[in-house]
Formats: sequence, structure tokens, C-alpha cells
Amino acid sequence: MSAIDERFSELLPRAIYNSPGRASIGISDLVDFIFKTAIDLKSSDVHFEPIENFLRIRYRIDGKLVELHEKIPRRIQSDIISRVKILAKIDTSEVHSPLDGQIRFDQIDIRVASIPTHFGDLIVCRILDSSIQLKTIDELGMNSETEKIFRQLIHSQNGLFVVVGAMGTGKSTTLHAALRELNSPEIHIATLEDPIEQIIDGIDQTEIQGEIDFATGLRALLRMDCNCLMVGEMRDEETARIAVRAALTGHLVLTTLHATDSFTAITRLIEMGVEPYLLAATLIGTMSQKLVRRICPECNGRGCDSCRGTGFSGRIGIYEILPIDSDLRDAIKNFRDEDQIRSIVPNFKSMREDGLEKVRNGLTTIDEIETYTGNRF
Repeated sequence: MSAIDERFSELLPRAIYNSPGRASIGISDLVDFIFKTAIDLKSSDVHFEPIENFLRIRYRIDGKLVELHEKIPRRIQSDIISRVKILAKIDTSEVHSPLDGQIRFDQIDIRVASIPTHFGDLIVCRILDSSIQLKTIDELGMNSETEKIFRQLIHSQNGLFVVVGAMGTGKSTTLHAALRELNSPEIHIATLEDPIEQIIDGIDQTEIQGEIDFATGLRALLRMDCNCLMVGEMRDEETARIAVRAALTGHLVLTTLHATDSFTAITRLIEMGVEPYLLAATLIGTMSQKLVRRICPECNGRGCDSCRGTGFSGRIGIYEILPIDSDLRDAIKNFRDEDQIRSIVPNFKSMREDGLEKVRNGLTTIDEIETYTGNRF
């Protein structure tokens, strides 16, 4: 039994024994231990999941959900959930609506989201550890050619550069690395983020909240004499149109978008209402990325205490980048379908190819690449 298991097994009976009061010391200690475990294991999220007879706790570590503890008896489920809500300043009397809150735990921000389910409130907590050092471009894991193109694109005087991928694929990390490289006293850089996960000295960062959404914030920043704008996510037609207008009027705009790959990003922007001729005039490049687990350097994948026997420790990015040249601009301006765009770049290096190269270099496994670039989930 691991030290984590032992400590959890000590705390759980105390929480059950002291349970009738919601201010129970046992309940508080157990919840604190769960958050401390999440932080110590560098989890991105911790889930409190009500199932029929138990409350299940799962941690997302290196992109995978892991159940480390025995299930918590249902009779103290409401006390556990209430304790998390109280810490997050969420109204415990509201039981029929999704709610959000925030916890400050050991100098670390935890974003809390709650939603009612059939067996009780599901709570997912996002760990925002600002003490984790920001990565540089060199540390992202791009191959030399991708890194060279990426640097050229982000050093453009103006234009729109879009990083695409699903949630949790490191898009914000990539854009923050770009901002660190661009950051200098001669350039005014401003961001709109939801939330601000890392503070970068010398950059004006605004968090989306209250009356400020991405479109409203972006309109305001256009009046702030910025050279470079980072928009955390292109979520709607209005934001996309303003971002394109900003790129058209001399700003470098870096943003993210939920799309399948670098080519689909173009289709997605047009579907969002951006006119093809405006997109052709402003888009300088798209990049798609995913994160795969990295082979543990301590045991070379065999499994050890450092990697909890998984053979993996941390994650590494796999990338594909599409710079927009004159031929692609013409194709975007006269856009008919995505296949037309793809046919112009026959030797395009895909994420899968980048991943296989990392397998050959001993950084990850073929199974990881199949999982994240094939049809397996």
C-alpha cells in the first residue's frame, strides 16, 4: 500500500465517525488531503463523482483519469460535497443549477465547477498552479523545422495565428511560450484569458469575468495601442470577426480554437462567419497539437515509484504547423471545401508523423501515438 493509500485509509474512518456535522474536522481533513494529493501529483483536475452507492474520487494525471483511493460511502457524500462548495464560496442551498467557484489552497488557485446529476452533485476542480515554471519555446518539444516556422510566424508584424486542439492539449502553454519570446520593452502585449493561469511580467493580462467577455475585451484592447494581442479562445462569430479586423489593422493576434487539425481550423473560422477574403488577407498560419505521455526517464518505461508504476512521467507535445503562403491564400479566398486546401500541401507533416518521430527518439510509445492520432480513445 502506498503512503497516499495509507493516509487516506486513516482519514476516511475519522470522516465517517465525525460525519453528522458539516463542520466535521474529519470531513475537512479528508477534503484537504484530496486537494494536497492532487497538487503533489501534479494533477490538472480532481473529480468528485457521485455514483449509486459511493462517491468516487479521480485525479487527471498526465492526461489520464486515475482512481487512487477506495470509494467514499454515500452517507458522507453530501458532507464532502458541501465542504468543497463552502471552500469555493458556492451557495450550498442551490441544488438545481450548475455553479462555479474558486478555492485558494496552499497558495494555489483551484477552479470549481458543480452540476447536479442523478446521484448528487458532480464537482470537477481545475488545479491552477502558478508556481509551475512557464515553458520556453525550446521546451515545448517541437521538432527543429516546426520550431523554426513557429518562431517565424509569431515574429510577424501583423496577422492572425491560430493554435488548435481539444481542451487540455497545451494550447495555452504554447501561446504563453510565444508571449515570453515576444515580450520586450519595445512591444505592448495584452491578453484576454479565461482564466489567467500564469502571470508574465511586462504583459497586460485581463481575465474574462463579469461583464467582460472575449468580444467586449477585444474591442476595448483595440483602443489600447497594442502591438500583439493574445485571445485565449475564439468562441463565437463576434470574437472571430473582431480578431480578424484587429489583424487587418496592423496587430499580431494569437489565439486558440477547438478544431480537429490545422486544415480544419480554416474551415471552422469560415463556418464561424469570417469572410474567406478577409481570412485570406489576415491568416498567417495554423498549428494543431496534442499531448502524449512521455516515457519515464527514471525507469525507461518499466515502471517505478517515481511514475507510480505507469512507465510514464509528464507529457510531451506532438505538433503540425501550416504556414499560409500565396497559393493557400488564393485557395482560402476562393474557398470551396477543405479537400481543396489539403491538395495544395501534398508533403504536409502531420501530428502522427511528428509523434512517430518521437517514438523513434525514445520519448513516447507507439501505443500513445495510436491513441491520440488514430481512432482509439
